[in-house]
Amino acid sequence: MSTAVIARGLLRKNQQEFIIRRLQNRDIPELYGLHKLILSNLHPDQQQFIHHKSRTDFQNMLDNPNQLLIGAFVGDKLIGYSSANFINQRNMDNVLPGFNLNYNPEEIVVLEQASVNPAYRGNNLASIMNAARQKIAFQEYGRRYAVTMVDLHNYYSYRNALRNGMCITQAAIDPEDNGHIVYLSKDIANPPRFNAQNMPLAVAYNEMNIATVSVLLKNNYVAHSFDDERGEVIFSYTDSFDNSRKIRHYKNENQMMETCALMNGEGR
Repeated sequence: MSTAVIARGLLRKNQQEFIIRRLQNRDIPELYGLHKLILSNLHPDQQQFIHHKSRTDFQNMLDNPNQLLIGAFVGDKLIGYSSANFINQRNMDNVLPGFNLNYNPEEIVVLEQASVNPAYRGNNLASIMNAARQKIAFQEYGRRYAVTMVDLHNYYSYRNALRNGMCITQAAIDPEDNGHIVYLSKDIANPPRFNAQNMPLAVAYNEMNIATVSVLLKNNYVAHSFDDERGEVIFSYTDSFDNSRKIRHYKNENQMMETCALMNGEGR
């Protein structure tokens, strides 16, 4: 496995040099330790932001040729990590349940968890790892579309995705745990076009819910940026996304009906 440096730079806060490279077997113990540290620093109501993993889970990811694990290092110290999943037709419904953009699964890279040691936050590392994963997916694996699933209230994660040109294109209920999520998507080779004649619309962070977001998306407004000073997500009009796929893979009819009602602005 290549140990070549994918990216390098200086941390914003103290100008220490960092590098990003693919993770290897020898990194698993430190990776698992960092994962536990990050989990321990989450508030109880943030535990759903990150999927809890075992050392075996990380090892299986590393051994899977259809997955990517990269890490950010200062010297020999792992300070952040992120993963990507190169899905296919067979596992799309499991990895992206209910995803409704009309993308060929063989052209999608799913950007999964991106986490940083709390002591090193504020250095834009999650965003840098996001960009690195997209570059690798496009140049080395021929993946055209980047997609990620984020908890609706995990502002930090979807702001990082927005920084890298992704757009919120769907709000849904995760059938695995009934959590409220947003999907962010990007055509890596062909950025979306926004209609300047339609005024952008802003939604406050604390007003981001399935009903509000879905009404905007239904009217071809997607979220593409944010205003941290005002605490708002910015939506603009575009017809660059084809959401013609049907909502699928729901556990039961009642859950599907509840989700459809929410998407029509009828729910909570």
